Amino acid sequence: MKLNAAIVAMRPKESPSQEPPISYNKIEFFPILVDTHDFMSDDPSPTGTSTILAAEGLTVENVSSLITQDTFSLWKEDCYISRDTAVDLEKVNFAIVHRYASPSERNEELDKHSTELVNLAVACLALIRPTRRSRAMNVSGVITADGTFDSHGFSATHDPADVPEIQKLFSIRKKDIDLLSSVLPEFVQLYQRDERGRMRDEYEPVRMAVQLYEQAYALSYWKARHILWWSAIEALYGNNEDTAIARIYAFFGNHNLADGYQCPIYEKGDIPSFYNPSSESIHTLGTMVPLIYEVRNAAAHGQKVPDSHFNRVSHPFGEAIKLDALAEAATFIVRKTVVDILRRGWRDNFKDRDTREDFWLYQFGLDKKQSKKRLRDMTDSLKQS
Repeated sequence: MKLNAAIVAMRPKESPSQEPPISYNKIEFFPILVDTHDFMSDDPSPTGTSTILAAEGLTVENVSSLITQDTFSLWKEDCYISRDTAVDLEKVNFAIVHRYASPSERNEELDKHSTELVNLAVACLALIRPTRRSRAMNVSGVITADGTFDSHGFSATHDPADVPEIQKLFSIRKKDIDLLSSVLPEFVQLYQRDERGRMRDEYEPVRMAVQLYEQAYALSYWKARHILWWSAIEALYGNNEDTAIARIYAFFGNHNLADGYQCPIYEKGDIPSFYNPSSESIHTLGTMVPLIYEVRNAAAHGQKVPDSHFNRVSHPFGEAIKLDALAEAATFIVRKTVVDILRRGWRDNFKDRDTREDFWLYQFGLDKKQSKKRLRDMTDSLKQS
């Protein structure tokens, strides 16, 4: 007797085995730091669900209702994760979330696309508002028919590196989510792929700056992370010192170098209102940028960084090591520049090195020769004022 494979695979009507669903409700999320009690910020925190990329169904929402003590029990019981990681997983509230339908419980193509989308949104938000990170990172799974979350896996970091001093009190605010929803469509365009799935050979100056900026936050050794931030600045402003400094001042001063020189490296909302910082603690680009290059030139050429850069200086929170203030300045320059490029629609001016140089020349009139001249003029005008 010959068996019919199709009949063998069929379930009888009274079979206790459930038919697999026609479609699976998949979800992937990445935790973000939101001060739900509004203790550390004078600006309101996000509430409810905010759509940040409508075309892809990407949102920011509170997922705490999906997580129970049993959600990650498999990994906890088998000691695959540390106690600290387990705690971080179970206390997740707000997250960047991607929900999508999948024809199978695990679909490599769809799952990879979801992870890439979430990670792009995380990277973009880190430019807008860098915060301390949870040990918990990407969490994925399925929303079952009864609405519970069945976790399929997660990624985690053992010991997240800390952020620069001023950013230790940062949390995600509603206005950060609003800005994210505004610039994320432009940010995603930086990472378009060709028909073969390869990243297009475009926008390398901005992509490189974003990558170096983000990777530096994963490092705890100060010299390694500063080198990456310096390189990110050069990807955006060029590698000639005088030219880059003039362009930074012009960019942050809306073409006026003196205004950029006097621009504080802290924005409204960076310092909680219960602090009362002195005027000398509000560092400016004019004081910080030359010091960034002084430390950079020593470190990059194998020389000892002067001990003076490890001394404590006045800071909005009281005192901080000068290198920490330089980290605040470097990250401020990179993240504000990239966000402004996206917000102002200047993405195509940074397709490659040539378009970048044309941008600085035709928009700001700053090539190597003009940069030196305008820096001298700025110095003279500041002395006279």
